[in-house]
Amino acid sequence: MHLNTATLIYLVGGAVSAAIILACSKRREGPGPMEVCLKGLVTEGLVALYGCKDFKFSPSFPKGVVSAGFEGRWSCCKLGCGGWGCAYLCTNGKEKVVFKVPRGFEEIIEKGWSPPTPLSSHLVNILMKVRSEAENVSKLNHRNIVKLLGYSKNESLPLLIYEYADYGTLYWQLSKGWKPSLRDILVIGVQLADALRYIHSRGLIHGDINPSNIFIKSGIIKLGDFSSIVKILSSVSRSEMPGKPGFRAPEQVYPDIMKKAEELGVENRIDVYQLANTLLFLLTGESIDGKDAVDEKLVKEKLNKVPNKELRKILAEALAFDPVKRPSSEELTKTLYTTCKKIT
Repeated sequence: MHLNTATLIYLVGGAVSAAIILACSKRREGPGPMEVCLKGLVTEGLVALYGCKDFKFSPSFPKGVVSAGFEGRWSCCKLGCGGWGCAYLCTNGKEKVVFKVPRGFEEIIEKGWSPPTPLSSHLVNILMKVRSEAENVSKLNHRNIVKLLGYSKNESLPLLIYEYADYGTLYWQLSKGWKPSLRDILVIGVQLADALRYIHSRGLIHGDINPSNIFIKSGIIKLGDFSSIVKILSSVSRSEMPGKPGFRAPEQVYPDIMKKAEELGVENRIDVYQLANTLLFLLTGESIDGKDAVDEKLVKEKLNKVPNKELRKILAEALAFDPVKRPSSEELTKTLYTTCKKIT
């Protein structure tokens, strides 16, 4: 069959138009389940206005004291204090970041940095460990992990610099009345599980997953405040040790279980338990602290409150008393992702 030039142009033009229409229609349909679960935004009903407006502190850091790019004068306001330290929202007119210091070191921000008086050799050793841990964490690059942008280069200055999460923590959102949907909870679960998969593949453990350490930036879920740093900073601060009561894994309460987990190489499943506990809390308002996990009746009662049967089974496995019986973070990511696709 022979086609003249005009007919060819017509047919090709029609095919191109059809392709464009199809592409546009797909775009209008919105992201598919894969994008929603792994890269989706949690935005519906989120409470805005997290932060502070009274920038009354003006610390200035000379070159060599903090990581490159963070020298100079900043305007800061206090976001608040948690278990181990205090956080300040700071701007230099170009960007916003969060400075964190241990309790007892607030004057670094509030009175302006000045060369500190000599510290004891014990404190200097502790702060050198902070710098070492901070260097490891700052190398992490995952969309669901709060980026550690910099830290103090001065051995007498315990200061960490993080990216700013404009919607605050999960705890802050919940305290302001935000009620996540089942879709939100699954997206949170998949994104956090993938962050755990990433850090576990690099030999790291978070160790303190709870709503206060889960942040939201532009609708993206991010895991922050690694206990490897917090534990060290806690020793120079009037603070609680990592492992928030209500969200602890059994091995954080019972040393013999921790010893067994370490011998079998599954100590990172602390994070799996804590993530499952956080999801249980979002679904039911309750959690199962490691201390209470020995009570099988109590565990069953709380899990039965999970409205979705498939999720109930996933959480039951991830909340197993014995770390060996829990799934790995990679397995948990796959399972939650499959469930998220079905429900989304």
